[in-house]
Formats: sequence, C-alpha cells, structure tokens
Amino acid sequence: MAFYDKEIKRVCESCPRLLILMINSVFSKHHSEDADIIFLDKEQNIDSGENTTYMDMFLEIESSRYHIEYQLLEGNMAIRMVEYGMKETIRGLRQNGDITRVSEGRYEIEIIMPLQAVVFLAGANKEDTITVNLHLPDGKMVTYELPCISASETVSELSRKKMYLLIPFQQVQLYSRMLKAKHYTERTKLKLAEALYHFKLDAKKELDNLHENGILNANEVELLVTSLHNIEDNLLNNDDLIREKVTEMGDEDYVALSDRLIQQGIEQGMEKGAKQNLLLQISKKLQKGKSLAQIADECEISQDEAQKYISEIQDGK
Repeated sequence: MAFYDKEIKRVCESCPRLLILMINSVFSKHHSEDADIIFLDKEQNIDSGENTTYMDMFLEIESSRYHIEYQLLEGNMAIRMVEYGMKETIRGLRQNGDITRVSEGRYEIEIIMPLQAVVFLAGANKEDTITVNLHLPDGKMVTYELPCISASETVSELSRKKMYLLIPFQQVQLYSRMLKAKHYTERTKLKLAEALYHFKLDAKKELDNLHENGILNANEVELLVTSLHNIEDNLLNNDDLIREKVTEMGDEDYVALSDRLIQQGIEQGMEKGAKQNLLLQISKKLQKGKSLAQIADECEISQDEAQKYISEIQDGK
C-alpha cells in the first residue's frame, strides 16, 4: 500500500485544482477551483503513552476541513474513520479549550468532526456510504455516514463525477490478481496483460478527450499520464512475462497526448524558426532596395505574402 499512498498523495498535491473538483463532487461543495489548499498535520498522538496514528490526507479548504483515507483492499474502514475523526476532534479541543460555560451550572463542549470520505482503490466496495450508528448513554442514536468512492468505476463514470484524479488508479482493481500472477498459466497471464493494456489505452483516450474539450490543461494531463505509467510499472513488477507482453503491445494504435504535445511544441518551434529566418531574409533584401516582385521571386512566395511580411517588419520598427 505504501506505493499507492505516495502516488495518490503526489498526484493530489501536484494537481490541487483536480483535488478540489473531487472534493466538491463527493461532499456537494462549491469551493473555487483556485482556492488555497492547506495540507494539515496528519500525525495523531493524543497522549504521550498512546501509539501514533497517521491519516492519509487531512486538509483545509476555505475553513472546511477534510479527512480522506485511501483503502487498497476492502476492510472495516468505519471504525478507523470514526477513530481518526474523534482523535482529531479531541486534539483540537485540547489545543483550543474544550469546555464553554453557557449558564450557571451548565457547560458545553463543541465537537466538530472533519468531513470524511473513503477512496477504495481496488476493493469491490461500490456502496455510496458507510453508515455508523453511534448509540449514546441517554438512549439517543446518532447516525454518521461516510461517503465512499470507488476507483474501479469506468473512466467515463469517473469523468462524469469529476474524479479525474482517480483515472490513473482505475487499473489498480487488478492488484489482487497481479499479486498471484506467478501461479497463473501463460494463457491467464496473456489475458491479464491485455486487460492492463486496455485499461491504459482507455485512460489515455479519456484524458485526451478531456484536454481537447478544455476540461484538463496540458500540465494536468501530463501528470496523470505519468501516474498511469507509474502504477502500471508497479503492477508489472509481479510478473516478467506479463511485463514483456504489455511492452510488446505498446501504444502503436494510439499516441499518448503527452507525446503529441511534445511533438506539437517541436513543430511550432520549427515553424517559428522558419518564419524568423524568412523575415530576416526579407529585411536584408529591403535594405538592398529590392522591389516587392524581386523579394517574392527570390523567397519563392507570392507577392501578397511578401507584402504581409514587409508590413510586419515595418510595423515592428
């Protein structure tokens, strides 16, 4: 899990706008996409004799606090989430003063839990919420619901929910099968290789589409494509044959957007360089007193094009 913890935190911290979009979607919030994110201390150690626990992600956006846990496989997250939330609340009370006198003989403690959610990276948990029923001594019951997010949904569904950050992690649903890969037949390994390849292909196509529609910028796409390859590489560490087959498949039928952006930059640079060279030639010919017709003929361009470049040179003086 350590690798996936580091990878998803790297992506979240590198793409703050996308993290805000995901939080807005999960908690029905309306934070500005360019709002400041404060990543808070994730270490919990209430008493000196107590074991230290760490939250995966604890942050604040426009005075709202959020606690997000990333779960690789299914497990009993409800207890952990309540424990983390209560510990953080108690720590806040101890730091800021926990009891307020409201009237003679009456005191209040204000307990404010952070908004919490669980992201299941590979488990099959598709529930929308985890419900916690807290029974109080006076017989009352408080129902606490934790939103659940599954990275195993289709890339189009993740996009629909504006959970673009999770697109590279969709392939993690193969994690359990990849762990057992060494015990599979060659035929099963080939099927796994094909599955991994198609996960990557679908993700890249979706990211390309999001960029072309102005939803993601080039930097965000490049970071997500890098994460896509990092995760694939980690999964492939479990079996050399599967790695070999995935490598053989390559991306022949689809050129990654990040690669195309680089190529576009090279082509644009070449075009800019060619134009600058042409302007320099025309400028020298003007200094020699050559006519419009002569310049057009010697530069092998039309007189209209030559006039346009001459005007550009003269306007720039």
